Amino acid sequence: MEEIKYPVDSANFRRIREGGFVYVDKTSYIHRMVSKGTYYFLARPRRFGKSLFLDTLAEYFKGSRELFKGLAIDKLQPGDWEEYPVLRFNLSGQAYNEKDILESSLNSDIKKHTRKYEVEIEEENLYSRLLQLIEGINIKTGKKVVILIDEYDSPLTSAIGKPDLQEHYRETLHGFYSVLKKAEEYIQFCMLTGVTRYGKVSVFSGLNNLNDITFENAYAGICGITKEELTQYYDEGIGEFADYKGITKEEAYELLKFHYDGYHFSGCLLDIYNPFSINHALSKKEISDYWCKSGVPTLLSKTLMENDYYVEELTGLKVDSQELSNLSIYHTNPIPLFYQSGYLTLKDYNPRRQRFTLGYPNREVESGILNNILNFYVPGKRSQQNTVYSLEDAFEDGDPEKVVKILKAFMADIPSKLHMRVDRYENYYHTIFYCLVKLIGLDIDAEYNTSEGFIDIVIKTEKYIYVIELKVNGTAEEALRQIEEKHYCAPFEADPRRLYKIGIGFSTESHSIEDSKIES
Repeated sequence: MEEIKYPVDSANFRRIREGGFVYVDKTSYIHRMVSKGTYYFLARPRRFGKSLFLDTLAEYFKGSRELFKGLAIDKLQPGDWEEYPVLRFNLSGQAYNEKDILESSLNSDIKKHTRKYEVEIEEENLYSRLLQLIEGINIKTGKKVVILIDEYDSPLTSAIGKPDLQEHYRETLHGFYSVLKKAEEYIQFCMLTGVTRYGKVSVFSGLNNLNDITFENAYAGICGITKEELTQYYDEGIGEFADYKGITKEEAYELLKFHYDGYHFSGCLLDIYNPFSINHALSKKEISDYWCKSGVPTLLSKTLMENDYYVEELTGLKVDSQELSNLSIYHTNPIPLFYQSGYLTLKDYNPRRQRFTLGYPNREVESGILNNILNFYVPGKRSQQNTVYSLEDAFEDGDPEKVVKILKAFMADIPSKLHMRVDRYENYYHTIFYCLVKLIGLDIDAEYNTSEGFIDIVIKTEKYIYVIELKVNGTAEEALRQIEEKHYCAPFEADPRRLYKIGIGFSTESHSIEDSKIES
């Protein structure tokens, strides 16, 4: 039997089609877009298929009809296809750390297209050169031009934390995109993609006819893999995966869903699987955090810490679409940054209030971001994974004394140079503890809501319930007193599992657990 080939390292449509790789047919979206408009913008997380979609668009407009045989658009658009000149600009892959890098990169692409279409350009100014290029190609070929821009936001994101550099890039991009509006009569189709949708910075103000399809239900499945597509294109591969693992095909589907499904990009809440992780998992026949391991940006954890944000508040948060798309280069709000980067997704939608509820899409993302946060708060901690495994055993065994002992050893071993942050970030210890316990995979509720207050942490195992109160610069006695006085254990009185009350006192002076007290 011929080996199934998965596109784990390619976003090249021609190579995928000619090489016999698995291809999820997204060409019906191309037909819809070219039938309804000219200028489009789409934001999706990294490695979700944006570059492949742009490359598919490029081949479509080049008239490469043979590559589309048997695909949806082959039937939707019968007859001959007209060929158009295509200009591609990819802003990723650069270290944007100096002012002239962006302009130099754009000029380099313009020169490349100038040579390809044999157009002479006399202008020195970047924006005038782009306009002259578009006009020149139109005059030379008699055809309107197709413009495809990948990762438009890469310069802005790379320069977060450097306001002067970001402002320079914003002005450069604003002028560049304004040309696309001025050249409208020469443009057949234009699409820009990126990870983030920056608001309030006028990046696109000069391109006011841009159709943002990021949140539209009709385009919810334009990138990634839907459940139906997973069954249609990957069923044979999932069968092979199941055989290799010694499990049923149904169990294999559930395993892939648990780790890689759960992304939603519009109010219809269409389930989307991560294509990068699916292709790698089936190719290697192994479940792993492929997408997260390919690069969780430390910017996320840094932003969380700098905003003194509680990590548990990332899930269950209610926001509207404007807030999710309103990422500013002047002030980094962690919520739209986490959502647009793919580390939070839409879990629920209230159409009457037009409000979304956010949460982690799946286990891969949850463990990936929690590990990243923990590594950022406690960098270079070699015993981290061992601590997680040891805590899991202690909680499952009903051994609260061991739980406290493990935590105390972990906190005491944090290098003293890291504790300079503690006075500024009151939730420093709380975040570390939350990440450690959540990585175990146990049922954990942080800030558990009762009629009389919020319990810091509730952990449930098959046989035990742990009600835990943390006091920074307070005592374990005070923590237990709060549990009693506010009746934190009342919601669990009818539960047959054994209940432990744990009070923990942290000290910012000793940088560790100062005391603890346990009652059952």
